[in-house]
Amino acid sequence: MSVRLCRSGLTIAVLLLAASLTACSQGPPAADTSTEGTLTWYTDDDAQEVDPVVREFTKQTGIKVVLLATEFVAQRLLSESASNVASADVISFAGAPSVLKLESAGVLAKLPVGVSTALPEQDPVFVSKSGNWFSNQASSWGVFYNTDRVDARHAPTDFKSFLDPYWKGEFSIPISTNDSSIEGYYQIAQQPSLGKEFLTTLGKNNPVISSSSGQGVSDVIVGNQLGGITNDNAVWQQIEKGAPLAFAYPPEGTTFSQKYNALVANASHPKAAEKFLEFLVSKDAATLLSASTGKLSTFPGIPSKPAGRPTISDGKFFPLPNPQDLVDAQATMKPFLKEAFNE
Repeated sequence: MSVRLCRSGLTIAVLLLAASLTACSQGPPAADTSTEGTLTWYTDDDAQEVDPVVREFTKQTGIKVVLLATEFVAQRLLSESASNVASADVISFAGAPSVLKLESAGVLAKLPVGVSTALPEQDPVFVSKSGNWFSNQASSWGVFYNTDRVDARHAPTDFKSFLDPYWKGEFSIPISTNDSSIEGYYQIAQQPSLGKEFLTTLGKNNPVISSSSGQGVSDVIVGNQLGGITNDNAVWQQIEKGAPLAFAYPPEGTTFSQKYNALVANASHPKAAEKFLEFLVSKDAATLLSASTGKLSTFPGIPSKPAGRPTISDGKFFPLPNPQDLVDAQATMKPFLKEAFNE
């Protein structure tokens, strides 16, 4: 497979995001402003998944990381900034919709020279033209199934496989109302071979809407559904643990989203934050993240987990959305998806 990332969409757009911080009601411990031996990291990764990175960074530098690992960290940072609350030093989050919002609000600082010069050479799509962020991980959608319950004759190979009556009511798809999912559905809707017509037809086969990628995978493992569409990292992590699952990337191409990392403007601990960002661009951190999060590293030479899984350079991806088109589509995609999937 070959990489096909659209260069015209390098400046990432943002959807107008709801400011609800319900999932983030408990804040992190207050940052220690008296020392550069501490920094605060906001990330939407799971705390257990990034713990190996935190521990290794502290081991190498002696700097303590105060971690807030939850959903909606970008929205939280925007709200705190508007209230003149200084909390996060570094932020890492997925999904194009939040990037431009943070940049427009002046919440992100320019990457320190020590970070930008330490970045390994990679596809230009993974580094912002503004100089405010870099990507180090990516994920995409694919198809998967329970190998104990699905006959090989019905094994899905692409998104259209789930139009077969065999799968009616027996497969899961990502939730249609969160921003990262809408980004994926929007990419599908733009493909001539799929489009909105495909999504409408898919809805007629009664998919089960998973509350999260992890929940969708768990339901297939225990037999609540036979298979489905989900983020690749969620499945590969379970395959490595021995779950009876198989996964395939659609050969005609698939969705693509990346993880963004940035220094927060007016960070309380800029020196410690710079050290942490320098660590995130290192081979040590990239290898740890690839193993612990299950996501693909955007850095060349970092092996995928489990062994034999394709790397990002092997993938064929849909073009990244045009920024303004993605913004304009938000108002119509949510109601369209809710109707198409009978939510």
